[in-house]
Order: sequence, then C-alpha cells, then structure tokens
Amino acid sequence: MNRKSLLLVTSFIMVLLQGCSTIKTNELTIDESSVLQDKSVTITRYSEKPSFMAQTPVNVQFGMLGVATAISNGNAMIEKNEIADPAVDIAEKLAQGLQDNHNMKFSYNDSVYTDTNEIPALLEKHSEYDFILDVRTVNWNSIYFPSDWDSYRVFYTAHARLIDTHSGAVVAEELCQHIPEYEDTNLAPSYKDLENGDGLREELGKSVTYCVDRIQAMAKLKSVVTTEQKVTAN
Repeated sequence: MNRKSLLLVTSFIMVLLQGCSTIKTNELTIDESSVLQDKSVTITRYSEKPSFMAQTPVNVQFGMLGVATAISNGNAMIEKNEIADPAVDIAEKLAQGLQDNHNMKFSYNDSVYTDTNEIPALLEKHSEYDFILDVRTVNWNSIYFPSDWDSYRVFYTAHARLIDTHSGAVVAEELCQHIPEYEDTNLAPSYKDLENGDGLREELGKSVTYCVDRIQAMAKLKSVVTTEQKVTAN
C-alpha cells in the first residue's frame, strides 16, 4: 500500500471531523428538566443524507481520486439498499425517552424536512412546538482493518441538540462517535456484507443503540430525582 496515499485519505477524514471537536457536552440541568414537563417536542428530518465513504485497500492507494471513488461507491451502497439516515432513528428513540421520562408530548409531521441545521431556520419550520430535538448525521463511513483487509468497521458520528423554540437556546447537547471494536476481526462484516446491505444495517443498528444510550447519559436527558423529591415521595 502507498503510505503517502493512506496518510492523505486519513487527513481527509480528519478534516471532515475537525468541526466536531468544538462541540462540548451540554447537560440538561434539574431546572431545565422541570420545564420539559407536559411540553411538546418534535424532531428534525434532513432532506439529504451526508455522503457515505466506503474505503477499500484498492481505492485508498489513489489519494483524493480514491476518496471520490469511495464516496461514489458508498453512496451507491446506501441508495441500492435503501439505508435510512440513522439520525432519524436516534431522534425518535430519544424523543420517546423524553416522553417517557418527562411526560413530553412527542409528534412530528412526516412531510416536513429541513436542509439546514441553522437554529433560526429550525425555529421557523417548527414554531408550533415547544422544543426541537435536532439529531444530524455528521459523518458515516466504512474502512478495512489495517491488520485484516477482508474485514471492515463502520464509523458513525451524530450531533444531538435539544432546542427551546421560545428562546432559541440549546438546553442540551452531545456529540456521539461510535467506533466499533472487535477482539476478533473475523467477526466484523466483509465488504460484501456491507455491499448487500445486511452488514451495513447491522453495524448502523449498533451505532444507533450506542448513540441513544450515550446521548441520554451524557446530556442527562433522563429524569433526575432530587433529594427534596425523594423526601416528599416518602
């Protein structure tokens, strides 16, 4: 393998993720949590999915030309297998959790899509709700293991925000990056598994589960019972 080409592709991926490093965890406070009770919440759904880059040992040797090929092949893989944007599944599960934990009223209009993550535009599009749960796929891609070129990992990154539509404030925020680990790389999917859709769906399903759990935990989206509430309950 051409080491220079591999470094070029790695640098390209790092550039894609560079903006993610500035996103800091914003936990939902107890006071903010109490405001959620009985409020309405909806989710965003984006009109376009980000490109999916499917790297192989062959295309990685051709630098930026190989990157273009990997993106073309990856997007074809997503389209052929009708792979849905995992962000929607994550958002729905998080919103259901808000409904269960905070008695929020969750609903969305399945004909409403957005093409921007700018808060003013989201507020205008979802003005009839009290809160917006915005979950966006930042990056997704697949690449082989350096030690096992026949097996692949699917990387996934999502950015989640809970936005107060009345103030425009982000009351909770978290970035989730799922990089699956395998003690035995033979258990990871092959390129063929990804290409036929089965392996890709399974790996993205793992990413959804991981991100829902992480976002709920890190952004404190579950109900917090205070000492005062415990005393009152007793």
